[in-house]
This record gives sequence, C-alpha cells and structure tokens, in this order.
Amino acid sequence: MPKGRKSGQQAEKKFYRSIYLIELARGSSYIASMLNPETQRVAIAEVLDEFRMQHGADTLLIFRDLLAESLVNRDNRSAAQAVLSFEPR
Repeated sequence: MPKGRKSGQQAEKKFYRSIYLIELARGSSYIASMLNPETQRVAIAEVLDEFRMQHGADTLLIFRDLLAESLVNRDNRSAAQAVLSFEPR
C-alpha cells in the first residue's frame, strides 16, 4: 500500500474518531461490560443499530472498525474481534 493512501486512511479514522468520540466511549464500555458471548452479541447489535439509526449506514463500517480499536485499547481483544466479525443488518 502506498504511503499516501495509508496516511489518508489514518487521517480519515482520526476525523471520524473525533466526531464519534462519545458513541465510541459509550459503546465500547457497554460491550466490554458484557459477561458472556450471547449478551456481548446482543450489545454489539444494539450499539451498531443505534449508531445506524442516528448517523445512517454510510459510516457504519468505519464506526465498527473504530469501536473494535476502542475495545483493544481497553485490553478486550475478544470483544474487538467479535465486533469486527459482526455483520450489521
């Protein structure tokens, strides 16, 4: 991948991270608080559905990526992987 493209993607992520800061904090906290895989899946669906209803589907995938990064930053890699493998409706 050319350097310019990678830095462009990083800039885009930084931009969206600043816009969705509250949603990312709230969503990652909620998902991280779930104690078993089933409740975690329900929480992921709720967070992504709420985001789509508030902001539309156009930025849902980048929000999903940022949400997973936020969970990694909380040392919850299993939840991050669950978010990345979740297929939004």
